[in-house]
Amino acid sequence: MRSLVCAALLLLACVTTAQAKSPDPSFYDATLAEAALPPGTLLKAERMPLPPLYRAKAWRMLYATRDTFGRPIVSSGMAIISTVPQRQPGPRKIVAWAHPTTGTKRACAPSLAKTPHKTIVGIDEFVSLGYAVVATDYPGLGTPGPTGYLVGKGQAYATLDAIRAMQQIANHGTGKDVVLFGYSQGGHAAIFASLLASRYAPGYTIRGVAAIAPPTDLRRLLLANIGSVEGRVLAGFTLQSWAVKYGLSMRDVASENSLAAILAINKQCIDTVDGQIGVLKAQKKLGKSFLLYDPGTVKGWNTALRDNSLTSLPVDMPALVIQGDSDDIVRPNVTLDTVRASCRAGTRVKFISLPGRGHTTAPQFGVADAVQWISERFAGLPAPSNCR
Repeated sequence: MRSLVCAALLLLACVTTAQAKSPDPSFYDATLAEAALPPGTLLKAERMPLPPLYRAKAWRMLYATRDTFGRPIVSSGMAIISTVPQRQPGPRKIVAWAHPTTGTKRACAPSLAKTPHKTIVGIDEFVSLGYAVVATDYPGLGTPGPTGYLVGKGQAYATLDAIRAMQQIANHGTGKDVVLFGYSQGGHAAIFASLLASRYAPGYTIRGVAAIAPPTDLRRLLLANIGSVEGRVLAGFTLQSWAVKYGLSMRDVASENSLAAILAINKQCIDTVDGQIGVLKAQKKLGKSFLLYDPGTVKGWNTALRDNSLTSLPVDMPALVIQGDSDDIVRPNVTLDTVRASCRAGTRVKFISLPGRGHTTAPQFGVADAVQWISERFAGLPAPSNCR
C-alpha cells in the first residue's frame, strides 16, 4: 500500500516515516515582540540528536523573519554543521536548503520528522565535505501560521534569515559563502531567495543557486495538472494557503462543494504514510472540475499567481537546474522555458535533464550532480553553462 500511495502522490520520494516523539511544542512558540526583532534574530536553539558517529553537530532553531508583506513572523529550522575538515581553508561554507512539499499545517515541519537531517537532499555528502547546512521549515510549519505555501518572497526571507540565525549559535565556525539549494517547492524558494539576496541579505556572498524540479510558471502548472490527483492536492494546498495569506476567497475560484475537501487536504502532512493515505482520501471529493474559473483570470488570484511565478533566474550568479524529463508535476517544458529565458538574459545556467525520471526520483538521480556543482562553486571554479 505504501508504494502505491507514494506512486500516486509523486510529491516526495517517500524517504521519511512516521514522526517520532516531538520536542516540547512550546519550543515553536514566540511572542509578538520576539517576532518583531530584526530578521534573522535567533530566538531559541536546542541540540538535535544525530546517529552515533555521525560527524556533525545539529540544532533545532527558532528565529524571527518576515512574511511576503514584510510583516514580523517566526520560523523554525535546523542547522547541521559538519565536524569534518573542509577542503578549502577558512570558515565553513554554507548550503542553505529549502525543502519540498510536506503540507501546510504546523505538524508538517521537517524539523519534527523522525530523522530530521534525512529530509535534506545530499546531507551526508555535504557533511563529508565539511560544510554547514541550514534548513528552514518555512513559517507556519512548526510555528504558528499562516503558512505561505509557494509564496516566493516569504519563503525566500525564511531561507535567508535561517543563515543569520545559525550564525548566532556559539562556535558555528561558518563564513559568508553560501549556495542556495532546493527541491520542488524548495527549488521555487531557493530561486526566489537568489533573486532577493543582494537586497535582503547583502552581507553574504551567494555563490550560486541549485534547484531540482522547481515550479516556475505557477499558472501553467496549475492548469496542466488540475486533472490529476497530484494536481488537485497541490491546488488544495495553494488555494487554502493563499486565501489566508492574501485575504482572498476560495469561493471566487472553487465550487462550494469542494471547500470542505480542500480544508481536509490541508489537515494532512504528506511526508508520512498516514498523511499520504489521508490526502488521497480527501482529494477524491474534489472532482476533476472543482475549479470554477482559471485563477489567472480572477482579480486577486491573478496577482498572487503573477507575483509568485518565476520568469527567469538571477543574472548575477550561476544556476544549476535539474529536471526529470518524465516529470508530470513540474512539467519539463515549463522549466525549459524559464531556463531559456534566463539564458537569453545572460545567466550562466547548467541544465541537466534526467532521462526517464519523474518528480520523486529526480533528487535520487540528480543529487550527485548537485553536490558536485555546489562543491565547484565553493572551490571558486568557473561556472559551467550549456546555454545555446
